[in-house]
This record gives sequence, C-alpha cells and structure tokens, in this order.
Amino acid sequence: MANRNKDFNTLVADKFKNRKFAQAYIINLINKEGMSLEEALRETIISMGLQVFADKAGLSIQYVSDFVNKRRKFTTGAIDKYLNKVFQLQIKISVESIRSEVA
Repeated sequence: MANRNKDFNTLVADKFKNRKFAQAYIINLINKEGMSLEEALRETIISMGLQVFADKAGLSIQYVSDFVNKRRKFTTGAIDKYLNKVFQLQIKISVESIRSEVA
C-alpha cells in the first residue's frame, strides 16, 4: 500500500514538469475550486514537491516549507515573482462594477 501511494505522488509530481499543466492546475484551484491565491500556491507546491518548487524559485527548502506550513506569509509581490519564475503566470487585479448600469 505504501508503494502505491509513493507511485501516485511521483506520477502527480511528474505532471508538474509540464508548465501548461501546472498553469491550468493553479488557475483551476482559484477559479473553479474557489481557493485564494495563497491557498492555491500552497496546494500546488505540495503536489509538485517542495524541493522541486524551491529549486525552480531559487529558494531554500526551509523557506518553502515555512510557507506551506503557514509559518511564513509571502507578500503579493513575492507570490507574483514566484508565479512568474516557476509557472510563467502573473497576478492581474481588476475592479469591475457589479451592475452594468451607469448612474
């Protein structure tokens, strides 16, 4: 049973080598699952592997582990930087009217 779990984790982590898969995964967590950007990034880091993310982002494994375990918060700027560097994604904030009526 333990090997099956390890094999599954390896299979999932291998999928994150495909950048388009990783991009779609994060975007889906936010847009379809309703996760915050921080939650989606944590979930993605866990799925792809902390060491893999740390290597790609140029961070220490301890720094990444602290973020995943909520002992450290990333600023919005840091999240944008890591999303860009690791996944080639960027944060885009927009403000839209709830109604299309003009006052």
